[in-house]
Amino acid sequence: MAPITFGILTISDTCARDPTEDRSGEELIRLITDHSTDSGRIIKGHVAEVNIVPDNEFSIMEILTKWSDEARVNVILTTGGTGFSPRDVTPEATKKIIQKEAPGIALAMLTASLKITPMAALSRAACGIRNKTLIINLPGSPKAARECLDAIAMTIPHAVDLLLDSKPKIKETHEHVQNSGCRHHSENGTIALNLGHVAGRLRESPYHMISMKEAEEIINRYTWQGENEFVDLWDCHGRILSEDIRAQCDLPPFRASIKDGYAVVASDGGGQRRVLGGLEAGHSPGSIKLEPGFCVRVNTGAPVPEEATAVVQVEDTKLLEKTADGKEEKTIEILVAPKEHQDIRPVGSDIEEGSLVLKRHTRIGAVEAGILAACGCTKVKVTKLPTIGILSTGNELQQAGEEPRPGHVYDSNKITLMMLFREFGYAPKDMGIAIDDENVMIDSIKEALSHVDVLVTTGSVSMGDRDMLKPILTQVFKADIHFGRVNMKPGKPTTFATCQYDGKIKYFVCLPGNPVSATVTSHLFAIPLLHRLAGNYARPVVVRARLTSSYKLDSRPEYARAILMWSEEDPMPKAYSTGNQISSKLLSCKNANALLMLPGRTDDRGEMLAGDVVQAMLLGFQQNAI
Repeated sequence: MAPITFGILTISDTCARDPTEDRSGEELIRLITDHSTDSGRIIKGHVAEVNIVPDNEFSIMEILTKWSDEARVNVILTTGGTGFSPRDVTPEATKKIIQKEAPGIALAMLTASLKITPMAALSRAACGIRNKTLIINLPGSPKAARECLDAIAMTIPHAVDLLLDSKPKIKETHEHVQNSGCRHHSENGTIALNLGHVAGRLRESPYHMISMKEAEEIINRYTWQGENEFVDLWDCHGRILSEDIRAQCDLPPFRASIKDGYAVVASDGGGQRRVLGGLEAGHSPGSIKLEPGFCVRVNTGAPVPEEATAVVQVEDTKLLEKTADGKEEKTIEILVAPKEHQDIRPVGSDIEEGSLVLKRHTRIGAVEAGILAACGCTKVKVTKLPTIGILSTGNELQQAGEEPRPGHVYDSNKITLMMLFREFGYAPKDMGIAIDDENVMIDSIKEALSHVDVLVTTGSVSMGDRDMLKPILTQVFKADIHFGRVNMKPGKPTTFATCQYDGKIKYFVCLPGNPVSATVTSHLFAIPLLHRLAGNYARPVVVRARLTSSYKLDSRPEYARAILMWSEEDPMPKAYSTGNQISSKLLSCKNANALLMLPGRTDDRGEMLAGDVVQAMLLGFQQNAI
């Protein structure tokens, strides 16, 4: 079958005036021509028509009618004009030219969007059919358009088959659906829910293995939902600003001396001056009146008299005469003639009242807290942090401190992850240990979801006969598995999912049970998600490092623990291995300050050698978004 042909119609007054502003149209073209959306669903398509029109009902109707009646495309995707603005008329224009409505497509997009943000309820998308062309309204933002297309991507090929009356393809799809029987549908196949029946377990994962880049893009779809709280200035360290901060006063609020010396009238030049007295920090600028031929002693940071036009540093003067008691200066000589405005900080030279000093989404560190204090802030509006729970799974786990039991190991993942999240400013809750029993695990998840926004689990995500977490999430909690396998080592079975629970979106980051895998994937997936939900859009710091030992490459890209060390001789750090990289050996994480990003093995390269340069992600460091 020939590829599906698409028409992309951007509807925007702004983009119609300046096509370079069109981001959503470009994103849709990319998704179709790249043949995939973020979740890996395939759309084999060709973009045959592209246009931009203003928010004008007639202009929209004209293009939709022309492309449909002339059979130029199978599917028209519009983007923009679906909101509440008076100029948003895309649904009205669409409804006037379609011959049949397709409400199920609009409902599918709305349902998926509501799982990400309640604001999706304000979208008014219309979908329908004209002749043999399917018309779908998508939102105007690139992010929302991508999410909505992702939600319906799997239905588009079958819809086109039905419109073109392609009987063989229609029959094939119907048989596939009918034969699915009682199996649960995943994003990329079906999952048999034969929990507890070893003979019935799958021998191959039904989840499409995606790249790290795709996994990162999926995580980045989720953002802070706009919840704020006020905290005291002394409690704001490490938090994320939820609004721009503007200075409430000038800094300095008066003309201040840069040096210890004498405030003078610069036009007097050099020579002798009578000393009127001194102004120290905290004094009023007008407490001493300066006249030509005189000077006023000032300290660094002190206000200068209103009449002063320069400050001469102590080093450029000589004492000529003391007062009678010998305690004060009476006359000095200025050895170097001053220049106008010399060593005087003007009012607001550091910070002007009303100026932007800190941008929204900035993480507050020590310096940022100092800036807030200097600007007169006592309360700070910050993003509300997501609540996090850590749930360990497995029959073999027991709490540290208990009497060792045969066949059991102490749960090291829990404390490792909780301490790691605390290092990044979060306050995780201990949700206990769930044994490999369906009812126990379901009850543990329900209990956790009643207390937290994000549930991080370890274990039960691989291919063992008791690895039941993914089927439970999809069947019991109706969760969407956004990815269930990632092409990486360690941590291939890492899973990310979302669901609606008690009217709120809940997030699952399901990590492998091996200690190293859990630790590494926390850095790569859990922490980035928590940052996104907290409004912290900083990115990990990646540097280039020189290997000091060789590494045999795996078929998957690998994240190897390493210690980077810098020296004066070489600006590029050297990477020292932390030892055996087996995923169960937590000691290989000890003292590691970076993850080496080793490429996957190819026919041309099966090994990295000492002296080779690779990228390395620094642990615990982030680059703020500008």
